[in-house]
Amino acid sequence: MLQWLQTRLRAPFLKNVAILASGTAMAQLLTILAYPILMRLFSPDQFGLFAVFGSIIMTVMALASGRYELAIVTSRSEVEAANTMVLSLLLATMTALASSSAILVFREQIVDLLGLQDISGWIWALPIAILTAATNQIMSFWATRQKLYKLQSSATIARSAGVAAVQIASGVAGSGVGGLILGLIFGSILTTLILSSPLMRKDLRSTGKSINFWEMKRLAWEHRVFPFYSMPQALLSTSTVTVPAILLTSLFNPYVAGLYWFTHRLFEMPITLLGDATRRVFYQQAAELFHQGKDLTSIFLRTSCMLAAITVVPVISMIAAGPWLYAVGFGDAWYEAGEFARWIVIWWAMRFISLPALMLVPIMGLQRRFLLLEITNFIPRLLVLPVAAMFADVHVAVAVYSMVSYLFHLILVLMIWRAVREHRISIMQCARCPALP
Repeated sequence: MLQWLQTRLRAPFLKNVAILASGTAMAQLLTILAYPILMRLFSPDQFGLFAVFGSIIMTVMALASGRYELAIVTSRSEVEAANTMVLSLLLATMTALASSSAILVFREQIVDLLGLQDISGWIWALPIAILTAATNQIMSFWATRQKLYKLQSSATIARSAGVAAVQIASGVAGSGVGGLILGLIFGSILTTLILSSPLMRKDLRSTGKSINFWEMKRLAWEHRVFPFYSMPQALLSTSTVTVPAILLTSLFNPYVAGLYWFTHRLFEMPITLLGDATRRVFYQQAAELFHQGKDLTSIFLRTSCMLAAITVVPVISMIAAGPWLYAVGFGDAWYEAGEFARWIVIWWAMRFISLPALMLVPIMGLQRRFLLLEITNFIPRLLVLPVAAMFADVHVAVAVYSMVSYLFHLILVLMIWRAVREHRISIMQCARCPALP
């Protein structure tokens, strides 16, 4: 048994997953260690304004490069990959320039609409943050194609360390929200420099010779499925995070937006740490079974139940003692965030459990159904916070929003479970079919 396990761990796939997961784990640990300090250096109001700033970046990033960076890894040759990378970078640069123009013309309207009067001077940092974050994302896909997993792991750790260091130093200096923004931008720049270092050292000249405008134009058309389908789906998915922060600030105040943002970020950590490695391994194994015409029932139920078991203790702890845990860990100012956590943890648990279902969407060719589900769910998510602001308070708003999001992931799991059962029935029917002479 031990020899088999050692053989499996030496397999390139699991080795690469372990490298990436270890980097993510170290980065998350650095972030966790920094949070108790940051929570005492910055107020919930400041985190709320930072959440709106970050939400704008995430929203624009879903559109910035047309999602063409997804085609870098699957390109047929290095020439195509290089042209796709440059195409993505050009589109990201154009998006940043367009956002600069929008701020130049509609600065006051944007500030008033989003409730950013307290950081109106920092609105000019948005285009820089968008460009650096988008470039970071594009270079990450380039590094993945080159199988630079150790470099990616190091870049992830460096990003968390750099962001935390700049934000803590800025907090000590009393720079306010601007310090949080500077840390975010610094982290993106640092990661991009690390990821692009091999390209700068030896590949830049050969890569530059292969860049051709007409080749980029051809690839833009060939991979048009990404801006046509992946981009709107990414935008809808991103809205899960961005919509609450923006609406809570404009409908209530930055204070409650900061409480919500911090709670959501805290629950994102285990999804990033455990979920990322789990879904990569699950994706590989499930795809192999599906292409071999085998039943997916066992691996789907086994993985989903394992993730469900992991959520039991966090869910019970947060529902029973969320406010107290937040006050002890981060200070009395964050007690109310624990009240939000009692509802958000239910949504988080269902999202965590739904990771295998989400991975089966592309494997089983269910992208169209998933996009329709995203569109259908987006409408109540968009409406629930304004309605709650009219007739109730922020606690009701967060509770209802969390339950709507919970139902989305529950429906996703049920939809995929039905597809898995249908797949199993088709396999059984084929097995009973008489062999052709």
